[in-house]
Amino acid sequence: MHTRRDILQGMIVSIGGASLLSACSGAVQIVPSSAGVMRFFSDEELQLVSRVSDLIIPRTDTPGALDVNVPGFLDGLMAEWANADTQRNQHRNLRDLSMKLGRDFLELDETTAESRLASLDARAFDGRNSQYSAYRSWKGLITQAYFASEEGRLQEQEWVAVPGRWDSSVEI
Repeated sequence: MHTRRDILQGMIVSIGGASLLSACSGAVQIVPSSAGVMRFFSDEELQLVSRVSDLIIPRTDTPGALDVNVPGFLDGLMAEWANADTQRNQHRNLRDLSMKLGRDFLELDETTAESRLASLDARAFDGRNSQYSAYRSWKGLITQAYFASEEGRLQEQEWVAVPGRWDSSVEI
């Protein structure tokens, strides 16, 4: 069984912060933002991250992304851990994600929003498009933040760390 620190370390390493962890000797502690008190996200960014999080990991017989406060965790991560360059890049990634999903994404009904996100997901992970790195980055952050939570880690039945088909020989 992994500890929360192990999961967090894996998430930070995936963002490129391995050197930060070794320099801090385990002193990194991310305090999730509480509902309505965001330190990194603007209101529009929070709505986008919340909607995408809820569509990627909806509530089923286990808690969903919103139930475990994934947006608050990511806000805390970006506010407390990320340096200024990372913060700028993540704001830029959110603007790019918003454009790719469409400006009306937040007003769409559940079925249409889910369909639009599924279409974006298919294009982002088809192996041919590098223009979807913003979505891939945020999807990774959302799923890793979910599984960093106690509920996500303990109540979820199965997590596929590498979704889709594994091909060890891919042309780059």
